[in-house]
Amino acid sequence: MSLLEVTGLTTAYHTRRGRVQSVRGVDLRLERGEILGLVGESGSGKSVTCMSLLRLLKRGGRIEGGTAYFEGEDLLAMPEGKLARLRGDRVGVVFQDPMSALNPTMTVGRQITEVLLRHRRMTRAEARARAVELFGLVRIPSPAARIDSYPHEFSGGMRQRVMIAMALACEPALLIADEPTTALDVTIQRQILALLKELRDRLGMAIILVTHDLGVIAETADRVMVLYGGQVMEEAPVADLFAAPRHPYTRGLMAAIPDPRRAGEALAPIPGTPPDMRAPPPGCPFAPRCPEARRQCLDPSPVYEVSAAHRARCWLLDPSAPRVGWGEDPILRETTR
Repeated sequence: MSLLEVTGLTTAYHTRRGRVQSVRGVDLRLERGEILGLVGESGSGKSVTCMSLLRLLKRGGRIEGGTAYFEGEDLLAMPEGKLARLRGDRVGVVFQDPMSALNPTMTVGRQITEVLLRHRRMTRAEARARAVELFGLVRIPSPAARIDSYPHEFSGGMRQRVMIAMALACEPALLIADEPTTALDVTIQRQILALLKELRDRLGMAIILVTHDLGVIAETADRVMVLYGGQVMEEAPVADLFAAPRHPYTRGLMAAIPDPRRAGEALAPIPGTPPDMRAPPPGCPFAPRCPEARRQCLDPSPVYEVSAAHRARCWLLDPSAPRVGWGEDPILRETTR
């Protein structure tokens, strides 16, 4: 049995301006000790997918369908009290902005010891000793002294390490890292990613890594899922995805990555804008921006198997798909613009 098995996850936000379909039928599987990368533009559904699993949605968010089995139990049907005990214990979370996630009025050591006191039968002295140990684990210098510091006394990279230490306090089976390197310089980013991989190898936990940066995925993840418009566009082992991306959206993301070998050349951005998820386009959500779109893209897109571990949701993979360019199909052009 996989550590985490998600089927048909559907989440929407009900706002004054209408129902926003944030996640639309996402299937996800995660094995023990595996690092799974979720990648896509802002608004593609990455973070909402993860927060749906722990039912930590913002106001107006509702899980409208699907199942999510973690260690054999459905997170979406689990009583709130039991789920609250699981958060921070079997599942740890590194939130996107550590400065807003940490309480500025409490020392970082106290914030970690509270996690241990809640989920483990420890005395305060034992919890403090464990917090010092965790600081050393995530390589915070002088851990015994820094444990009594406040969040504002740390740099951005050190605050992120504090968040990782807090998430690891109870040695979770699953760590969800939501944009753990956002706003960090390249050197600190590499250190954080190397730390996550080292901790995975040492503790044997699985990691879901949420990012918009394919470079982070290439450096860290074992397998990757590309999301767009609340749906999984492509899923593959990292090496396979970078060697032969099969969805036009994945290829567009890769083409937009700066390449030092092409210094002086203009980047190739994806034209257009992400869809309005109050009324997503019919069929493939990427069709209005896709240079290879054609009439079949207006119908629901099946998932095609490129190999046993590589799948993509695109009509281009159908053996009978004609090679029709964007400008050659006026019906599609008029319907999706």
